[in-house]
Amino acid sequence: MIAPEVREGSNRETARLVLLRNNLLVSALIFFILELWRPCFFLTDDNLDGGLPFFSEVGRHLLSGHSPFYSDYLFGGHYNLLRDPGYFCWHPLYLIVSLLAGTPWHLLIIDVDAFVLFMLCTAGFVNLAWYLRRELALTISDGWIMFYTMSFTYSMIAITTGSSWLTFMGNESALPWLALGILQRSWWRGTGLVAIFSLHQILGGHPEPAISNTIFLSFFALGISFIRRSAQPLGCWIAGYTLAVLIILPLLVPMFSGFFASVRSHGIDISEMETNNIDPGLFPTSLFLGMALWLIHSPPEFHTTYTLALGSCAAAWCILPAMIDRAHWRKIDQVVVVVLIFIVVLICRPRWISEIMIRLPLLRSMRWPFREFIQFQFFFHFLLLLRTPGLTSRFQRSVALLSTALLVIPLALYVLPPTLNAMAMDRKLLFSGGFDRYWSQVRPFFQPGDQVAVIIPLRLYSDNHFEVPYSLLSSHNYSCMTHVINIWGWSQTPPSDQLYARTPVVYPFGAYMPEQKAALMAELPGLKFITLESFKPLKITLSSRDGPTIDLTPYIPPEIEKP
Repeated sequence: MIAPEVREGSNRETARLVLLRNNLLVSALIFFILELWRPCFFLTDDNLDGGLPFFSEVGRHLLSGHSPFYSDYLFGGHYNLLRDPGYFCWHPLYLIVSLLAGTPWHLLIIDVDAFVLFMLCTAGFVNLAWYLRRELALTISDGWIMFYTMSFTYSMIAITTGSSWLTFMGNESALPWLALGILQRSWWRGTGLVAIFSLHQILGGHPEPAISNTIFLSFFALGISFIRRSAQPLGCWIAGYTLAVLIILPLLVPMFSGFFASVRSHGIDISEMETNNIDPGLFPTSLFLGMALWLIHSPPEFHTTYTLALGSCAAAWCILPAMIDRAHWRKIDQVVVVVLIFIVVLICRPRWISEIMIRLPLLRSMRWPFREFIQFQFFFHFLLLLRTPGLTSRFQRSVALLSTALLVIPLALYVLPPTLNAMAMDRKLLFSGGFDRYWSQVRPFFQPGDQVAVIIPLRLYSDNHFEVPYSLLSSHNYSCMTHVINIWGWSQTPPSDQLYARTPVVYPFGAYMPEQKAALMAELPGLKFITLESFKPLKITLSSRDGPTIDLTPYIPPEIEKP
């Protein structure tokens, strides 16, 4: 005969698995709706011109048995990627999926990675919610857990920055698992979860949000230890994180060596840091009306529009009935609120915060405060789990419906949802095959070992930087796909001792202005130049110091309007 406590435990585990399964199915459905709405949904902006080419070369190297840690085409070739934090994406998931580079499905690399990260994020939040409901005897229903899970997983920080750089999803998907590890009563389970998902974040996340996650979760772990009057939560956090760092140390040592040899390690100017600050008055607007205001603000208003997108989520308005609930405020509720306030201060980043950051290693190189929205979204939804909504069930559902509508309806109506830089022309060239046809005709103009620099006049970039077909210029990281060696690449942290050209680059994606051509020819006499001569009509030329100028316009695919 089965003991009652054993039967109860078995039933509870079955219920947890059913809830997890249902949430994963709904999450997968939402993901595939996005893919139907726009195939290769995440293939925009940095993912398109930076991530896809990078992973394509990594995959080709793995398939051919070569080291994935060196690039044949970036920064003059044989570039040590391990020493550049901008390319520190060595998660096993990314390496496995990069093998699609040798198949007809190579354009799906980013979206397959994103799908796995979204499912991991969903699973983590469901397990966290289940744990909190059991440990704290919360009355939250399975339906509300699913709603908050989908809101967190598909909040605009996941969609917008996911479309900008895949690795932000690595940070977001690690957060619920790391918090769950801190909350565990078992030393081994807590330390194990922290270690595994610290490894996940370091290998698969963006470096700057990884630093932010570390800061905020350290305060969270300290708060939980204070509540329980036990060193275990903080101890599990420190032990697990330390173990992860020790395991990954062979990769971290060259990365930090390269970072401190880069210009970025010296920090950015405080005026540049403050240029990207977020107006405190805009913060509540972005939270409660964010996506709706996308219909008012145009894409060129970069910081305003980005902030509005990042702050909104489907559960935003649910915080109101949660806050007016008369239930007793637990100490854990108070810890989460304190962490949230700390995050909001760092997002708005007043002058005194900037003054502190500019004097600290690593922090002085962190320019964009919107990356703290990742942690804000997590602890915001964490608080919603803890605070059971007050008032009537009908009112609760109405608030949830309103909040979701303010996110979804504008998202469907916006001209370039949900990214500021859809790179529509480059997407069109890749999907239509125009990119491959163009380079199959242009590549014969290069001899093995030839190196190029991309030249773009400032006026053309300023007026058309969201529309230029960069894939035809072999700028950004596209050289990994064009198989033409570029003397630069897409990175803000290249080690100075690995730079092939000493002439400083002007554009962050590795292009020069025409006025720099003479200096480049004097430094590298054999260099070739791909120049954007005009945009409307589009004209591209190939030139060198001694050879004739070749007009590449006749090879431009018909997808682009030509003269």
